[in-house]
Amino acid sequence: MTNPNAVLDAARHFYMVTFEIAQEDEALFNEIYDTEHVPNILKVKGVLGVVRFKDAAPSAAGWLVYSAIYLITRPDLPTTPEWKKASDTGRWAPMMRPRMKSRQQRLGSVAAAALVAAAG
Repeated sequence: MTNPNAVLDAARHFYMVTFEIAQEDEALFNEIYDTEHVPNILKVKGVLGVVRFKDAAPSAAGWLVYSAIYLITRPDLPTTPEWKKASDTGRWAPMMRPRMKSRQQRLGSVAAAALVAAAG
């Protein structure tokens, strides 16, 4: 098993994407994201992990707000052909991208990271 703190130490950068989706698309969005999109992106060399979030409340327009933070080793990774190929694989591009109401992206460096050791 990979040491989570070693992964955090190696992740020098992050790429964050926030999406707004309709409530009726939520089940399909989560199924495709978790079973296809994330596993495909994790195959890209330099992607160390991903954490997904759902906001506690919908947006002002009533859309559900989801975010994902990708831990990456280099800042240009999300613009590489390898990332694009992985992102376009499966149902993500044809089925989910057209259903997104907004998409915001952020890229930056990891300033500090820590995890609490799991109780044994």
